[in-house]
Amino acid sequence: MVSVAVRWLHLAGLVVGAGTALVADRRVLVAWRGPHGAREAALAELRRSHRVVFPALAVIVLTGLLMTASDRGTFMGSRLYWGKLSLVALLLLNGTGLLALERAAQRDGASVWRRLGIVSAASLVLWLVVLFFGVWLTAAA
Repeated sequence: MVSVAVRWLHLAGLVVGAGTALVADRRVLVAWRGPHGAREAALAELRRSHRVVFPALAVIVLTGLLMTASDRGTFMGSRLYWGKLSLVALLLLNGTGLLALERAAQRDGASVWRRLGIVSAASLVLWLVVLFFGVWLTAAA
């Protein structure tokens, strides 16, 4: 039952965190070429999304560590596992950049939106690729 609960928490964190991030990323991408009002609304949604995405990421990381600890022999020698962890690290770095650009967009306005759009697009892709690697890793284990 513990194993099932840990996996469920991992997936629930992924669904909630990634789902919230994907909606916010999509909103940023739509607003990128839109009018100023759309950009302000997208920034507001992006700001609100952090209250959901950050705790979800904490749950994902904690449960991921627990799952790794439960079967270290399988995961430590797996290139697929290390590939997934590398993608998770990229996702976290991208999130840090997204946060910095969000704050810059509040101050500087239009000059930052191109970079914000690119980083949001990368976020969207990274969430989906990390999910793919997680499914692949589960199938391979």
